[in-house]
Amino acid sequence: MLNYNGMKYEEFKKKVIDNMPENPIPGLWQGKGAPRKHILGNPSSPKERADVINKYSLLPNVPLVDGDTIHLHQYAHHLNSSQIMCYNFFRPMIEGFDGTMYHPKDDLIKLLEKKVGAELEQENSVCNFEYIDKSKDNTNFDFYFKSNQIEVFCEIKYTEEGFAKSSRAKDPHELFESVYKPMIDKAKDIFVNGSISESVFNTKYYQLARNAIRATSSGKHVFFICPRANENLMNQFDQFSTECLTDEGRKRVKLINWEDIFQDADRLGIDINAFKNRYFVFLP
Repeated sequence: MLNYNGMKYEEFKKKVIDNMPENPIPGLWQGKGAPRKHILGNPSSPKERADVINKYSLLPNVPLVDGDTIHLHQYAHHLNSSQIMCYNFFRPMIEGFDGTMYHPKDDLIKLLEKKVGAELEQENSVCNFEYIDKSKDNTNFDFYFKSNQIEVFCEIKYTEEGFAKSSRAKDPHELFESVYKPMIDKAKDIFVNGSISESVFNTKYYQLARNAIRATSSGKHVFFICPRANENLMNQFDQFSTECLTDEGRKRVKLINWEDIFQDADRLGIDINAFKNRYFVFLP
């Protein structure tokens, strides 16, 4: 396994938790034990969850979360929530929710052009949080962007211990045969021949492969975005990429470090200092 920064996962997560903003209403983990300083209270409804997030978890320049238009995860009220991390980063760079989709500002267009290696048209671009595509599996993507024939599907990670290895479906075999196998066939040029068997898909690389199968053409990109300091995520993706992705697959399916995005933002003159100070200034 590669070691990217000399920091073990447990040390990384503890450092993040210890450096989260001050929390005047520490809450319980799954309703038990002592209050924890990174959990915002004990919300019992989606509205309560949105209220504590809007009061304590958003950056100063970020519009309030609307719980009616964005489905909040069960643990979105944790200060290290990757869903709210995603919202804090992208929301200042988008505007004009039309009831279905948002519209990107110029800063987001410029950032994504760096990552997809193509020119994007702002006029015809849309984006959204918690996006579900038209496939039958109902996979949510933390952030989604579309400009003409180019699509970007983003999975955002922060302190998660890893990508989900196994399917939780009631009948994984039936779901694989009826939904995922046809999707894998459509994306066969991104996978090494025979590398994504039913067993590998359902028990080893479930989340990585399930997301990757959206990259069915050269204009479709799947990005897994995480901190360099989370060695579990880095190593898991490296293993998946080595074992399963073709050269073409590696062009469309990528793990991107937040730190690389920061460098692009700095070069483009995009101010994301509040985000870096909240989530990264204390990491190596």
